[in-house]
Amino acid sequence: MPDAAQPPTPALLTALLEAERALGRLAEVVQDPARRRRLWADAARRESCAAARLDGVAVDPAEFLVATIGTDLVPTAGRGAAQSVRALWQGALFTQGVIAAPTRHVGNARAPLPSGGAAADAWRAVAELEAGSDARFSLPSDDDGDAAPFADDAPPAWTLGWTEALWRCLQAEVSGRDPGRLAFSADREAEAATLLKRLDHAGDSPALLGGVGMLAELLRPAPDLRIPAWAVPSARLMGALAVARCCRVPNVWLPMSVSLHADRTTAGLAARGREEGWRLWLADTVAETARRERERALSLDRTAQGWQQRVGAKRRNSRTPDLLELLFEEPALTVRRVQKRLGSTFRGAQLLVDELLENGILREATNRALDRVFIAVDLVP
Repeated sequence: MPDAAQPPTPALLTALLEAERALGRLAEVVQDPARRRRLWADAARRESCAAARLDGVAVDPAEFLVATIGTDLVPTAGRGAAQSVRALWQGALFTQGVIAAPTRHVGNARAPLPSGGAAADAWRAVAELEAGSDARFSLPSDDDGDAAPFADDAPPAWTLGWTEALWRCLQAEVSGRDPGRLAFSADREAEAATLLKRLDHAGDSPALLGGVGMLAELLRPAPDLRIPAWAVPSARLMGALAVARCCRVPNVWLPMSVSLHADRTTAGLAARGREEGWRLWLADTVAETARRERERALSLDRTAQGWQQRVGAKRRNSRTPDLLELLFEEPALTVRRVQKRLGSTFRGAQLLVDELLENGILREATNRALDRVFIAVDLVP
């Protein structure tokens, strides 16, 4: 009988119980929509940096933040690394439901991929819960021109179509190809279908036991990978969702790559040992990640309060509080971007940015005469 079919040991049950407690405390903290938006945006940035480092990318956090505005603003030497992290960041935002995958051109229609599967069917109940929550903060495009015709297909989460959409979202940033024409090859479609089938089986176990089973399939580090190399970035981002889906806590998104990178030596040893040891490490890591995310959510509250104290009381029509809140979603900005997001004049946006520079909340991250980028010092991942 495979290890996965064996009943959990007392040690694993104890670890699962502790993880469930930590998840419950985190879920309670992020009930507040504003706090949740701050934390999820912050977690997506930290997850993308950690996932890139796991792949050996030399991440400069400040250059990554600049790349969220545009990779052409990053110095040539660091542009490739920044682009890789930006791709992962876009994938993280897709899994959170903040952005859609790159849409297909009308002329690139294809038969829809299967949308069934045990996991997809079971998790439609979670989608209903999510539909009743607050709308995700959107990141509008800076493009003012007319968009090309497209076909917008939004497949249900944890289906083959959704997996392809996540892959396309990642590829759109790094392949150099037209993202509207990207699609799974027959081999990748078969490999993705096999992975989803394994995840369906792992997720059959109740609650966190199923979540840890899914993480065991998704996050196993090299050289013991059980998934094709092309799927590794997608799998890590799916791991951030797995626990929330299995435990029916849609307000939770755990950046597991952060913990995997911080403790990668122990993770590698656990993955090469017995399957029970690997799952035990993952259960402990879920608990630690949930505790860390709860503290991070509260830390972001303290950051917001500290910013308010630095700028002091403002007249009623000041847009400074709006800009401070926007920073949690977009900690890198230009004056033009502030003007567009807040609907102010260029002069008004410049005064707001100057005020935050004077108070040490922002610093300039580029040495340019034009298109200067400013980043929030306290939010560098």
